[in-house]
Amino acid sequence: MKKMSIDKEIMQIDYTQEGIPESVKNFQPSVYRDGDVYHCILGTEKETGVFGSGKSVDEAFSEWDKAYQDKKSR
Repeated sequence: MKKMSIDKEIMQIDYTQEGIPESVKNFQPSVYRDGDVYHCILGTEKETGVFGSGKSVDEAFSEWDKAYQDKKSR
């Protein structure tokens, strides 16, 4: 089993904020910053995890929610 390795600092997020997608509030994926890009990740394996990235935390949440919805509908 391949584990994902994140060598960036995990950000502390208040998942109760207004405007955060319900799926993000429920699953509280990890968020980290890599330069000018934010990544939102849930899971340890690329094949089964859910990922989203964006130029802001909100954009990463939105992309993560889209990926979650796509995976859920399969």
